[in-house]
Amino acid sequence: MQLTQKLRYLFISDLEKYSPILEEDLKNLLTSTSIPYFKGKEGTDVVAFCFEYDHKELTIFFYALGKGSKMISDILFLPTQRIEKHFPSDKFVIEEEDLEDLLYETELEENEIEDLLIEYQQEKQSIFTNWFIARWKNVTEQLNVTIDAYFSKLNSFYKTDLNSLEPINIEEIEEKYNNIV
Repeated sequence: MQLTQKLRYLFISDLEKYSPILEEDLKNLLTSTSIPYFKGKEGTDVVAFCFEYDHKELTIFFYALGKGSKMISDILFLPTQRIEKHFPSDKFVIEEEDLEDLLYETELEENEIEDLLIEYQQEKQSIFTNWFIARWKNVTEQLNVTIDAYFSKLNSFYKTDLNSLEPINIEEIEEKYNNIV
């Protein structure tokens, strides 16, 4: 449908505008220059990075994990800088808010509209995830750095391992770091 294609294009365009900002944030995290560590913690205590995102607001939450799968940093919101009030852009947010109303003005049946909206949200999340993974890979390759890192929707049981791109659940992550002395 043309409405969702227009939003898809605008969304991708907005993400591309933020690519350099997010990549700078990731460089600062990987070099430990911007991680808000808890008192008594530092870069040598990090065993993994965790990135979670709010699928509605598309805010990325970062925190560092230490031994015993414990958070060793405050949460940092990414991207740290905003070009506009919203991420993605104000224009995208306004047009996306109008999408459902515009769909109901078409000749589509209600179940078709619901299916289209679900499909649109899934595609948007896929685009967002792939965009983040591409930024991560680009930065880790530039810096020639390897660290365990995970990406997922906020409070999700399954996460994507950013090194293997395989799914991993939180119990497996906890088990992996609980035995570190």
